[in-house]
Order: sequence, then C-alpha cells, then structure tokens
Amino acid sequence: MRNHWWKIAIGLIGFGAFFWSLGGVVDLGLEEHALGRYGLPDEGDRYTVALWSGGVAAIGSLLGLAGRLAGRKIALLPASGLAFGAVSVLVLGREPRHWVAAGVMALAGAATAVAAYRYGRAGRPHGNAPGGTPGGPDRRGEAR
Repeated sequence: MRNHWWKIAIGLIGFGAFFWSLGGVVDLGLEEHALGRYGLPDEGDRYTVALWSGGVAAIGSLLGLAGRLAGRKIALLPASGLAFGAVSVLVLGREPRHWVAAGVMALAGAATAVAAYRYGRAGRPHGNAPGGTPGGPDRRGEAR
C-alpha cells in the first residue's frame, strides 16, 4: 500500500471498531466467570472480535503512517474513533454508565485533538526566514 489514504481509511475503521466495542462493553457490563475472573457475557463475542481486530488494524495503520505524515495529522485518527465511540455508546443505551463512558470518550477525543493542534503549532518555525532564524523576531516583531 503505497498510497497513505488507504492507511488512513483503515485507521479510521480500526479506531471506530475499537471504540465501538468499548461502547458495547459498557452496555453489556462484565460478569464473573470461573475462578473469580471477569469478562464479557456470552453474547459479547462480536465486541471481542471488534476490540481485537480494530485494535490491530488501528495500530498497524499508525505504524504504517508514522514516517509519512505529521504527528498532528496522525493523532486525529484516535480522536475520530473516540467521537464515533461516544456516539455509539449513547445509541446503545441512555443509563448513567453510558453517559459517563460517552463523556470520558468525548473528553479524551477533545484532548487528543487539542494536543495534536498544540503539537503542530509548537513544531512550526518562528521568525521571518522560511526556516526560522534562531534569534530572529517572533510574530509580534519582538526579538526572542
């Protein structure tokens, strides 16, 4: 796959599936199994498959894009998955646990997007020259 748009699409689908499955985990809840271990109920197989396959696809996409795109653009993939997860949790139910999970996912997605924006702003050169000058003026015209 030489075209990075395919990797972005796979990453979006992977993160969407991963966070959708987390919404399903919140909806079903955990039950106690043998030897005091907790896990999803028997009807949670589709969420388990989505959790693992979405996670593998998302990580594979991020690793494939690591050297090709700016980090701030790559960081928007999990943010979009978190937004999809927050919506899917509220589609699955409206109990307080659903609202809490949706709120946590929305806050994490917003924090990821803000961090990506700040990371992108910090990486830009300052000064008047195209590459930035070490002692040159900043945007206000004052010397640093």
